[in-house]
Amino acid sequence: MTVNILISGFGGQGLMSLGKLLATCAIREGKSATYFPSYGAEVRGGTAYCFVKISDERIASPLVETSDVAMLLNQQSIELFKKIFNKNCFFVLNADLIKDKSQISKGKIVYLPLNKIALDCGNIKCANVVALGVLIKQMPNLLKQSTIIEFLKEVFHNNKELIEQNIKALYEGEKHGKS
Repeated sequence: MTVNILISGFGGQGLMSLGKLLATCAIREGKSATYFPSYGAEVRGGTAYCFVKISDERIASPLVETSDVAMLLNQQSIELFKKIFNKNCFFVLNADLIKDKSQISKGKIVYLPLNKIALDCGNIKCANVVALGVLIKQMPNLLKQSTIIEFLKEVFHNNKELIEQNIKALYEGEKHGKS
């Protein structure tokens, strides 16, 4: 089974980091994965997105024609990518920055204030990890929580506070992803 994931929002929201995390953790679990980033002209503040493919089989191309999962952290992302959402797409939407989700008429939607939840975890920059927690709760066979936590500990090995904030954000995303 192959899962095509779109992650999109403003530059600076940790989109590329999330894409790398997904691909790296998938590979560590023995799956195939590709990561295909695209930066807007401004990088921080401009539109940025990446595509991640995770599969139990070899992946022929990193290109994504239709997304099975869309993790959208701003309004512009809906407008930019609405043509590639498949009919059963699973959406994680940031309610803090997406006020009009009417253009999404298919699939399953989890609509949460990701920024607020991340702030409650101690760091607004953890909104991407909150979204990840939602994803792994809704798609438990995609990645193991333990692999993600191990990766977070490696990435932030010099900063215990960031490790704690990101792990808390992951747990909060999972908690909100249940409902």
